[in-house]
Amino acid sequence: MGTDDLNIPGLAANSDHVVYSSFYGSNNITQNSLMVQPKQLIIDLLRREFATDSEYTYRSDEYGFPLVKDLSGIDLDSENTTKILISDAYRYDIKFFPNIIVTAKGGSYKPLSANQNATIKYRTDLVEDIYGDRRIVKTPTHRVYAGLWEVSLDIQINTESHIETEEIADLLAIMLQYKLFHELRASGLVIKTLSVGAESAEPYANDYIYSQSISIGGMSEWRVEIPIDNLVEKIAFNITSTKTPSNNDKSKTVPLIYSDIIDIARYP
Repeated sequence: MGTDDLNIPGLAANSDHVVYSSFYGSNNITQNSLMVQPKQLIIDLLRREFATDSEYTYRSDEYGFPLVKDLSGIDLDSENTTKILISDAYRYDIKFFPNIIVTAKGGSYKPLSANQNATIKYRTDLVEDIYGDRRIVKTPTHRVYAGLWEVSLDIQINTESHIETEEIADLLAIMLQYKLFHELRASGLVIKTLSVGAESAEPYANDYIYSQSISIGGMSEWRVEIPIDNLVEKIAFNITSTKTPSNNDKSKTVPLIYSDIIDIARYP
């Protein structure tokens, strides 16, 4: 995904889910999924899934923030508030239960190769000249570098009932390991390990808060695509192309020489 404005539209993303730095665009970084993006991805997908849940319904306001209001004198089943808080920071003076708090626990770099997995990205052109000869030309457009991040995330569940704690832990485990697994992978986060910790309880306001955590170990990546703008540099590559006669006899294909592709390589 692009990183100039690192957000995920349509999933109740809020202002906390944007990176404003110009560093990514200035250095041709197309993906960097280490701390911010994996955490925000999980938060937004969980919000989306719980938005349709009949028991723990997540609701947001018009700005994308969790819909949390004073419940004094209000029916607990009211649609004027969310039934569960899903966030990455507990920033409310009055505690709201149940809640799911997602935090990034760091990561480590795992090199794929000594040259940072350097490859070339090509553009394929099919060109037909005035004589009917067709040419298939692969023109290098970007130098690509990539690396692997191993990341750790923690999901903390806090409720006022140990039954709710266990139910939400079960829901999160199957959501992440099954329902959201392929969507997370397509978005750049692969879940390698998922473990559910033991339940704990601590006193709070003449009662108890019940907590349970889910630890996630995953893989993500960083990726850089540097444009190749120099015409001479493009031609210098060993380009595999064919020139097919107009009679479509593929057995008579001949190599396309560099002088034939100068006009093609001029275009980005």
